[in-house]
Amino acid sequence: MMNKTRKMMSVTMLVAISILFHLIESMIPIPVPIPGFKLGLANIVGLIALYLYDEKIMLSVNLMRVLLASLLRGILFAPGFWLSLSGVLLSSCAAILAKKYSSMTRFGVSCASSAFHVIGQVIAVTFIYNQFLMGALLPILLLLSIPTGLFTGYLAGQVLERLAIERNESI
Repeated sequence: MMNKTRKMMSVTMLVAISILFHLIESMIPIPVPIPGFKLGLANIVGLIALYLYDEKIMLSVNLMRVLLASLLRGILFAPGFWLSLSGVLLSSCAAILAKKYSSMTRFGVSCASSAFHVIGQVIAVTFIYNQFLMGALLPILLLLSIPTGLFTGYLAGQVLERLAIERNESI
């Protein structure tokens, strides 16, 4: 069993890595000409937190990422913050519910999380900007959330497998 200090250090590292991924992803040009489309790299860390620890840790890591990354980018409480927050809240809830109450694999949980992130952001755009046309992009964004969800689920799984191997070797 992991002691409290080691767990706190691990969770802090997950928050730091997720902030780094969040900041890096905001700088990556995406060749898809659809507003709001991102790969969801920071969501990899949220999935790792969910499978490595529990729902509470995942939610903490994701919320701290949004808060601190927005603060670092200078957009705290700006529309971008609210878009990110709404997406991460809905996607975290979807991932938690999918893992807890369904027989979905890590890929299914990741795809559900990705899809609900998109839904959360479209809802936020609709309310913040009174932009109801963004709903027209929802089917395309949901379609794109499948490969990004599979990609983030795959990468999270690779990390989790390596951590499991490392833990077994050190025991």
